[in-house]
Amino acid sequence: MAVPESISSLDPADWSDLRQQGHKMLDDMFDYLENVSEGPVWQPIPDAVRQGFSERLPMQGSSLDSVHQVFMQDILPYAVGNAHPGFMGWVHGGGTPVGMLAEMLAAGLNANLGGRNQIPVEVERQIVRWMRELFSFPDGASGLFVTGTSAANLIGVLIARRRAFGVEVRDDGTQTGSNVVAYTSIAAHACIEQAMDIAGLGRKHLRKIPIQADGAMDLAALEQAIAADRAAGMQPFLVVGTAGSVDIGAIDDLEAIAALARREQLHFHVDGAFGAMAMLSPTHGKKLKGIAQADTIAMDFHKWLQVPYDAGFLLARDGELHLSTFDDEQKTYLARDTRGIAAGSPWPCDLGPDLSRSFRALKTWFTFKVYGAARLAQVIDHSCGLARYLEQRIKADPTLEMMAPVNLNIVCFRLRGTAQMSDAALDAVNRELLIAIQESGVAAPSSTKVNGRLVIRAALFNHRSITADMDKLLDAIARLSRDLLAAHTMSQNIQPSLQDLTPRFDPDSPYLIGLAKLLTAAYFDVDLGPIGNTLIQHLQSAPDDHKAMMDLSTILYIRGNDEVAAATQLDAIQMQQLYHLPTAAGGKPGLRLLALMVTGDFMANTPLEFMLTGSDVALDVLYVKPYGDLPTELPPHDVLFVAVGESDMTRDLLEELCEAVDGWNTPLLNHPRPSLDLSRDRVGELLQDKPELSIPLTARVDRYDLEELQNGAAALTSFLSDGEFPLIIRPIGSHAGKGLEKLLAPADIAAYLETHDSDEFFISRFVDYSSADGLFRKYRIVLIEGRPFLCHMAISENWMVHYLNANMTGENSFKRDEEAAVMRNFDQDFAERHQAAFDVLNRSFPLDYYGLDCAETKDGRLLIFEVDTGMIVHAMDPVDMFPYKQDNMRNVFAAFQSMLHKAKARQSGNADASTPSQAG
Repeated sequence: MAVPESISSLDPADWSDLRQQGHKMLDDMFDYLENVSEGPVWQPIPDAVRQGFSERLPMQGSSLDSVHQVFMQDILPYAVGNAHPGFMGWVHGGGTPVGMLAEMLAAGLNANLGGRNQIPVEVERQIVRWMRELFSFPDGASGLFVTGTSAANLIGVLIARRRAFGVEVRDDGTQTGSNVVAYTSIAAHACIEQAMDIAGLGRKHLRKIPIQADGAMDLAALEQAIAADRAAGMQPFLVVGTAGSVDIGAIDDLEAIAALARREQLHFHVDGAFGAMAMLSPTHGKKLKGIAQADTIAMDFHKWLQVPYDAGFLLARDGELHLSTFDDEQKTYLARDTRGIAAGSPWPCDLGPDLSRSFRALKTWFTFKVYGAARLAQVIDHSCGLARYLEQRIKADPTLEMMAPVNLNIVCFRLRGTAQMSDAALDAVNRELLIAIQESGVAAPSSTKVNGRLVIRAALFNHRSITADMDKLLDAIARLSRDLLAAHTMSQNIQPSLQDLTPRFDPDSPYLIGLAKLLTAAYFDVDLGPIGNTLIQHLQSAPDDHKAMMDLSTILYIRGNDEVAAATQLDAIQMQQLYHLPTAAGGKPGLRLLALMVTGDFMANTPLEFMLTGSDVALDVLYVKPYGDLPTELPPHDVLFVAVGESDMTRDLLEELCEAVDGWNTPLLNHPRPSLDLSRDRVGELLQDKPELSIPLTARVDRYDLEELQNGAAALTSFLSDGEFPLIIRPIGSHAGKGLEKLLAPADIAAYLETHDSDEFFISRFVDYSSADGLFRKYRIVLIEGRPFLCHMAISENWMVHYLNANMTGENSFKRDEEAAVMRNFDQDFAERHQAAFDVLNRSFPLDYYGLDCAETKDGRLLIFEVDTGMIVHAMDPVDMFPYKQDNMRNVFAAFQSMLHKAKARQSGNADASTPSQAG
């Protein structure tokens, strides 16, 4: 019977048409990848689109163009979005155009890599050789491409089983291993347990060992578990270490586990799904010390290496053991020859369960060949740098808290919520926030559980991600969380307190709402959106209302929209430079304080409103322009306070003010001249060689200096005479820990510079000020007329301590108890012990009022971090959780207000004038 050959081939009748359509399809994907950041990361799938994939099996074909259009309209827009730089969920690589093209070539070649005498198999073997080199494995080591690490971990378990029980286990099965046990940490991926199940060993035979605070396996607990099992007659045979846990990216102590495995004669397998590729990085590869001693390593190239899915890999130290785990001597149609197509044994199919295997090696080979290992290492370093950047931003944000240490490139954090929230309620709010972020299309983090609490998890694997994507995530959180918290607050029936705190705008009032009211409202999770919208609507009809414009700029600064806030503030002072705030206590002012301030956020000037809490002082603020003319006459006042803070932008202004204030003949507090010495580098210089205290030198460096330092062209001592690593680095002009990081070695500099755009930085030697219990204690102290007052003491597990990220709330009552005790005994204990240091500070910086952040060194000296006039000092902390703070802060405010009245009295010749009445 004749075969109708006209329909036997699936090749096109017209190759030119196919070529044209193929180019269009390729161009569409190039366009997609080139512009992927412009669209949403992910978007919900419309019901109509989802329903379109419920059609019956098509009996007749359609044109390639029409099917391609369905792909472009209904598939491409609704993928999970891991090519997008805003994708931060799970552990997905972003893919590359090179990998896409290589996958196309592999598909065109259509090679089956089960085996046979073909170059595609040699390509896979070359990857095996490269991995031997990377992990320092012997020449006899074997390797195999698989779908992913789940499959690779299964093979690792099967090899360990074969090693422990001999080749007979392949015939006799699990009856030879009914008392076997394996070990891994409770943070290990679930596929380890699944591998025990599939291997017939049973999930209950996997011991899950507790982890330490950093997420690494507790080795003491591991040793105890092995000893207990041996004593019970069990047979330990396998220990699985983790190089990058799926939840937080923790790395087990692989070197110690390797030593233990040798002692106990256990097979040592490493789940390095994403973390193993850190070996490419000279910086982060050090964290995997000991991985070269593993017996088997599972890893994915489709994660950190950006190879398109899928490309898992298993590397085995003992190639013969690996082969004997799977090789079938009773080959039939897979019989081998020494020549011809069936030559080249052993084949890849002899090393695993798959006979049909795609050419996964090609896209991996292209990735290494085109980009090179060094550039791929830079991708890894960059993502770790982004994680550190995100961590610092989170730590500087009082509304967020870190929930786990950042080991590599995974950041786990959550919204703090309010003090009244239960754990369950806070979990629910964070779950809703996560979904809202995903549905916004701005970013796509995922979630996990840390210590039983739901957290938002940003896994930074995409090579396209930059710091702006981290900022977008945090901006989305700031925007979306307000409504969620407001909704929760309303559901808890605490609306009356919200009403009391909610700022109100009176267009007929001569006064500002002011920073204190607005920031207090924000601190207690009051949504400033409504009052902001009210001001915007008012300004549409009254565009010359400078008071409304100034209050709007304050709201914008609080909400983090600094650029618009600065422009709005500048517009306001173009219309009017003088602004008024009423007395906090109400009634007729007992003193009119005039403060000279400069444009900027609320850290640019001394935040005087908080210091006037409960007082009879009326505050007038006169904004002076950094590069404008100073007024020849001042508005009426009783006392003048120079509130302008020190910065590179204000130095010229402070110089001008030094001359101007001497000619104004007015009661003056905080003469501007000492403020000129408050830059970080100048403070360190002035306080060097003072035995009463300790402060490392600080140097200004630019990007070129840092690059020279990194590559060894410049010595650290050429910038810092006391310089040694670790270093503390921060961009000049940054506040609240933004951009502050610790560099352990010169190799860390490149990753830092990649994630920070600033041109100049401060560097100083890191001082370990941890106490004997391993915790870090940081004090904020203000000096009023030379007398120190403690405003807060933060206790943290992290060296970079800010009160709002030190987790002083919740279950950490021991921290609050200690802070209360220190406040109670401050004058008789801390202040007395460091009185000589405070005397040095007062002589060095003869200011009427200033603040300092400090700690105590291990030898008991006062360690100075910063001296500044712009530190925020407040009494906003919830009374029910911090009852001890109210009296303490009343004393601080009373001392400040007394200073003002004494200054007024000196001018009038009444040195015995009574101090003002105080609220409470």
